[in-house]
Amino acid sequence: MTGSIALVINTYQQAHFLSASIESGFAQTVPFDEIIVVDDGSTDNPASVVARYPGVRLVTQPNAGLGAARNTGLKACSSSYIVFLDADDLLMPNAARAGLTCHALNPPAGLVYGAHRRIGTQGEPLGGDVYSEMGIDSFRTFLTGNVIGMHATVVYDRLKLCDIGAFDASLPRCEDYDVYFRMARKHPVRSHSEVVALYRWHGQNMSADPSVMLKWVLCINDRQRALTAGTVLEDERLLGRRVWVRYYKDEMVSDLVRDYQAQKALVSVTRNLRFAMIATFEVGRWFIHRLERVYRRRAKSPPCN
Repeated sequence: MTGSIALVINTYQQAHFLSASIESGFAQTVPFDEIIVVDDGSTDNPASVVARYPGVRLVTQPNAGLGAARNTGLKACSSSYIVFLDADDLLMPNAARAGLTCHALNPPAGLVYGAHRRIGTQGEPLGGDVYSEMGIDSFRTFLTGNVIGMHATVVYDRLKLCDIGAFDASLPRCEDYDVYFRMARKHPVRSHSEVVALYRWHGQNMSADPSVMLKWVLCINDRQRALTAGTVLEDERLLGRRVWVRYYKDEMVSDLVRDYQAQKALVSVTRNLRFAMIATFEVGRWFIHRLERVYRRRAKSPPCN
């Protein structure tokens, strides 16, 4: 293992979780060379938490969103490799070591990632290991889903992340998925199966609204069309759209069940209508695409005698 490694912790109104995330950074078997907290315009005084940890640097900015906050952390560090951790999540003690080892085995890689587990608000386990191995063609793999799953499992080569333009600050969601596609177009993406992060699920996560997440994940999918149109990858891209619609449909159903149980069914009406319109549009796109393929095949077939 060679090369220095930085941890950037992004926080917005999560000072109550921040101490635990910082301590998970200090608990590494291979220490981070830099730990930087980026406060994205919070009003809950994260500075008072950071002040308890000598050596941790605090960078503040007006609220600009997660992508912009990550770019601020990227600019603030100088290490060879970098990990981004949301303040409500945790790293396992082996996170830095496992990531550096995987990079050492795959020097051309732009990023490597590992497995994660979900936990509840108090740290209680919510399931087993979550891990999907990267396919041979990482760009093609990402077309049909986000196999990484949790951003904190990723260790980036810092220079390669800068090379692809870092995070798109205009995206309010799925800015990590967008980076994965752009990285896969220029640099290899590799993985290992060690559990390196804990994803805390507390109901207020940015990914908690499935209709909003579906909108932005399909936006990222659409961005790939310029590269896939007219190739075999276009079928993979359209398959990915259907996979995302099915996934968030199931999330929406789960939300409905919880809302009815909590007697909040009316609160979900707007979200359900929004999801239904998106899902209907996607089914229509898929049907039109299939018709176009049938007509193209018929046009190329020789006429019957």
